[in-house]
Amino acid sequence: MFTSQGVTLEDWNMAEREGGGSSWLAFLCGIVLVAIVAVGIVAYNGGMQPRETASLELNVPDVNINPPDVDLPEAPPIPVPEAETPAQ
Repeated sequence: MFTSQGVTLEDWNMAEREGGGSSWLAFLCGIVLVAIVAVGIVAYNGGMQPRETASLELNVPDVNINPPDVDLPEAPPIPVPEAETPAQ
């Protein structure tokens, strides 16, 4: 057993330290604090206020216009690719 100034190696074992629950409590409190700050920032910037929607009313008369008759030319034929020769 290694001893130095009355302290043994087992005294330095970090796996057996006591009171480890307080670090988890501090971690969870930190998460809650960050969430509260984030909600406060969103509320301060107006993110929690209801949005107003605009209403638009157009008074357009009902006009019936016949589409023009257009004589279009025939479409060109679809190009056919040349047959590929098999590799030898």
